[in-house]
Amino acid sequence: MIHLTRFSLLLGMAASLAAQTPTLSFGEISLVTPANGSTPAKYNVDLVLSTAGTSYTGQFAGLQFDLNYDPTSFTINIGVGAQTAGMQVNAVALSSNLSNPFCAKTPCVAPQNNGGTLGGGQRAIIIGCCANGQTTPTSTLIAQDGVVATLQVQATSMVSKPTLTLMGSPYLVGTTSGINAQGQNTGAQQITMAIGAGASDPTASGSLSMQNVYLVGSITPVTNDNSPNFGSGSLHITDALTVLFYQTGAPGYTTVPAACSDYFDAMDAAPVDTDLKRGGDGAITILDTLAVLFRQTGAPGYSVWPVRTPRGETCTAAVTAQARPAPPEVGASLVLGQAQPGGASQELVPVYFEPRRELSGVAISFSIGDERSQLHFQAAPGIAPSIGYDSTPGFVAEAFLSGFDARGGERVLLGYVVAPSGSAANLKVFGVSAATVRDMQLFGVDHGGAGVVRR
Repeated sequence: MIHLTRFSLLLGMAASLAAQTPTLSFGEISLVTPANGSTPAKYNVDLVLSTAGTSYTGQFAGLQFDLNYDPTSFTINIGVGAQTAGMQVNAVALSSNLSNPFCAKTPCVAPQNNGGTLGGGQRAIIIGCCANGQTTPTSTLIAQDGVVATLQVQATSMVSKPTLTLMGSPYLVGTTSGINAQGQNTGAQQITMAIGAGASDPTASGSLSMQNVYLVGSITPVTNDNSPNFGSGSLHITDALTVLFYQTGAPGYTTVPAACSDYFDAMDAAPVDTDLKRGGDGAITILDTLAVLFRQTGAPGYSVWPVRTPRGETCTAAVTAQARPAPPEVGASLVLGQAQPGGASQELVPVYFEPRRELSGVAISFSIGDERSQLHFQAAPGIAPSIGYDSTPGFVAEAFLSGFDARGGERVLLGYVVAPSGSAANLKVFGVSAATVRDMQLFGVDHGGAGVVRR
């Protein structure tokens, strides 16, 4: 766990304290190296500065915090965030008799991190001044909001105390005009930080558990709905397929995981996680299938694999998500056409997409079957599914994700369900989900059956 107890942000300009203080919060956790069964995975944990709702404006001169942890359980590297690029991060091991580690020598020399051997963690100062061996302060300042530090966390193979604690020490750091060549402060104002709500600590408790964190989208294999009893620590096509099955209500996947469970949360991949907001929207839709597929294949813009902390909720039958209400706007229909002879004791059942208005860049997924026959799907000329599954008797599941255009009132033939002769009358659509992929907007598809899985 990470406990955020006290922070100091240092402002090198005259300003009066606002009624509401700036906040530092735990942002997104992302996977750096997938777990491989032998080497513990590495995670990046963002620290995010926010001055929203305060009177502070401009830029800040520096940030100091203490990161307390058991060095036998974790290896922690503290680095600057994206919006503090060009600044310096100075770190030194904590100890019971630690004095001010910043610019304690003349000329100004940054203390060196000794790996936490003197105590339980590190003290970090981020400032546009005083790199190792540097005597002239730089002009870099911290921008007002954004990721100001990133913690790279790797647990040892024998984690005994999986707890991190962030706490501040009130050392003043001025602007470049307030620091002399020896790194001595000549008049900066201390700004006390508060604990804010972020993506990895939505309740602003200051705590962040690194135990049983789970990779969004990694849901196979599974033994139960609570972390760490599902997922492999990496992403595979089986994960995208499983999301597709639940999302379309395929046979064997009609009982939705409890909406309050970690397993449901791991499937709920879209909208994507941000530094200040946990991802997901409480529904399992085609957007979740897309997000998992994009990450699993390394698509541009999806190189970050977000990790979430357990929800910590007690699930009961009263809060399980069994119903599948449709999206607000119904923009199209999915229709099964008249069966046609297919030869060799088979028949072909056409599957049509019928938009009610002009739609651009359509992505659609569905499951169709009779729950007993061996079925196949044959794509129409000029259009092909991105994901297709027909290995289990009783249904086919298809996802068209590349985005096709459709005119209102016109039928688009997606393909044919190839079924044994005489079984076409028993075919039905189990579920369907659709969106316009260029703007990632869901729309409803009428098919006479289930809608999206929603919490």
